[in-house]
Amino acid sequence: MSLPLLGRMVAGFGEGYVSAIWAELARITTGEERTRYFVLLKVSFVLGLALGPALNIFLKEFDFYIGNWHIDFRTSPGFFMSLMWILVTGIMYVFVYDLSDEMRKEEGYEPVSDGLSEEQFSKKEQLREAYNMESPGDNHDDITTSPFINDDVTETEEIEKDDNSVIPDDARKSSSVSFQDTVIDMFAKLHVVAVVYSIFFIFILHSSLQAIIPLVAERMLHWSENNVSFLFTMWGVENVILAIILFILSRKVPDRLLLLISAIFGSLASVGVILLASSSPMSSGAYYSSLLTVALDGIAMTVINAVGRSSVSKHTNPDNQGLVQAILSVLSRLALLTGSLIGSSLFTHQIFLAIILSGSQILELILVILAFNKLKVNPSKA
Repeated sequence: MSLPLLGRMVAGFGEGYVSAIWAELARITTGEERTRYFVLLKVSFVLGLALGPALNIFLKEFDFYIGNWHIDFRTSPGFFMSLMWILVTGIMYVFVYDLSDEMRKEEGYEPVSDGLSEEQFSKKEQLREAYNMESPGDNHDDITTSPFINDDVTETEEIEKDDNSVIPDDARKSSSVSFQDTVIDMFAKLHVVAVVYSIFFIFILHSSLQAIIPLVAERMLHWSENNVSFLFTMWGVENVILAIILFILSRKVPDRLLLLISAIFGSLASVGVILLASSSPMSSGAYYSSLLTVALDGIAMTVINAVGRSSVSKHTNPDNQGLVQAILSVLSRLALLTGSLIGSSLFTHQIFLAIILSGSQILELILVILAFNKLKVNPSKA
């Protein structure tokens, strides 16, 4: 029993790399393209969710020996995961490097946010870059190296004051930021708090459903293990399809509208839990309400995981993104643990579970509506 717990703890130590991936994407993409790249990362994640449960159908048939090590239905998942992690470690060792650090060395690079930080280019340099950008002979189509100019700081009088300013060569590099600065940057703004709340409580909804759906399938619908694996596989397939649709829509639909859609579907999913709690075992109400809840949760979860992170990155200091994404990852993990505990402990008290989930989702919807105008991001100009 101790070995699986130890292995899970070691795997948890490696979870931090996910935060680094989100932060690196935030640093090397523009505001217009960032959500699409976040969605691509989400697609890779949900592909794993879709394939993972399906693999159980094949892994349970394993029955062979490696020396004295018996690989059967009990040990095959761990054996397979160890092979995959060895492969992933090799790929990361060969291909992963600090792309944002390389990009900072290129002239004209600047991280994007909805406001300027102290470490960004001077107003005079911004005007010069804007002038070069408008020259017909220049090519600024590269989304990762184009400068981005804030309209509020290109007034002539402001620029003239900075004519004699000198910016050191390392000014383009990210400055070191404290954890306290990052927390203030995230939680001193109502609209950012609304997004963080949305991420946290949709993860709670999702993990609660993951905890109770197998129990619902077994005790209320009398399904077999294969039926449950198939349901979770279809849950993952739904997420993949939705992520592809989101990838297409994200260039035309603003983040704040997508966040509102996520909040609406999260609220509807919590209503599905209410319907499930009021249904009798083996009834059509239990069957359809469980499927409806899973489907609605899939929409809310797919949208918030990519768009929520992208939106937070656009409303916080670009120099803070490593810590910002780490905080979001920690909160997401706490939500997954909390939701699982809530769902499993309150399965026999489904009315209370429905009240908790629906209350949190309705409050999320209210917060997103209140912060809707503030969630608008000024478009970057390339």
